[in-house]
Amino acid sequence: MNKLLTTSLLIAGLSGASHAAGLDDAFKKGTTSGQLRLGYISVSPDATGSETTTGGAMGGEIKFETAKWNRFQLALAPYFVEKVDALTGDDTKINGDFFDGNNESYAYLGEAYVNYAFKNGSFRYGRQKLDTPFINTDDIRMFSNTFTAAWLNMAMSKSLTLDLGQVSTWAGFDSGSSQEKFKRASNDGVSAFGLNYKASDDFSAQAWYYSFDKAFSLIYADATYSTGNLEIGVQMGSYSESDASGVDGSVLGASITYSAGPFTLAAVMNSGTNDDGKSASLGLGGGNYYAAMDESTIDGLNDAEAQVISIEYAATDKFTAAVAVGHFEDNGAATEIDETNVVLSYSASDSLDVELIHTTVDALGTADDFSRQTLRATYSF
Repeated sequence: MNKLLTTSLLIAGLSGASHAAGLDDAFKKGTTSGQLRLGYISVSPDATGSETTTGGAMGGEIKFETAKWNRFQLALAPYFVEKVDALTGDDTKINGDFFDGNNESYAYLGEAYVNYAFKNGSFRYGRQKLDTPFINTDDIRMFSNTFTAAWLNMAMSKSLTLDLGQVSTWAGFDSGSSQEKFKRASNDGVSAFGLNYKASDDFSAQAWYYSFDKAFSLIYADATYSTGNLEIGVQMGSYSESDASGVDGSVLGASITYSAGPFTLAAVMNSGTNDDGKSASLGLGGGNYYAAMDESTIDGLNDAEAQVISIEYAATDKFTAAVAVGHFEDNGAATEIDETNVVLSYSASDSLDVELIHTTVDALGTADDFSRQTLRATYSF
């Protein structure tokens, strides 16, 4: 998982967007952006009698944002998915990852917000994208997760950025069934406070506090240091359970990455410490722990132990190929999972990217083994 930060809100607040003389002028000078995506997915369970399921879809998100008027901007972004029947299985052979709860096409308003920009930051209210360690977009299928939130982003200095926000509802693939519907986020919401510090191009750190209502609180921090071709990272997360949510304990992590010409080698690990029956959580999205793969993470594992090694080869400035191998297990090795990812990425242009991910999962001692192929072509504008 990438270490995601919310500096995008600050950039939006301080950008050189055109200014309008009035509300009508703000709409006339508005801008349109977004993406169009073609996706295909195939999952083959390694169990006798199980069918391969497939799904194909075309989708998009088209965002309109007004010019600034008295420091305010308005934005709307409908998201839509259209099933491609020729690529989608029938009945028990359909894979529903791209579709609604009834395995059909859908459309919804993914973003709808008002943004107020001031000298050193911005405040945004409404449906929006957020990228923090444990409230994040996690764009792994047709769309990103989006959140109904009130969010403040401020530059305290040239090196220190503050984030403060409250999320009430969310939608997207990680939110569960009927991904197009906004659902309550952890009962009465999730509060977040974060500090992001960048001392130089070589060293950065962040610290966050999250309160997931009637579930748990989380203190998280990480730091990254680069020297030459070497990058080292450390992280920690500490959970405090409330209302018997089952989320409690701590997680430590370390990563090391070395680049040599077109090759990049990486080794990462996470280790959890939990009481019996307790585990870590990824929050709203894909979490931010180093040992995370296309399918497997430490989410839900008691006393988790996870290691991932990977190698990436940049054949050209447009094409890269990567292989990652990971092992995940819980207390007493009651659960053991081996996963392999092969990722091929091609940038046809500044606007068009194509990605193919081949995933194999071997859940040792169970019948849950499977292989998956995910192909996505994304055009951004």
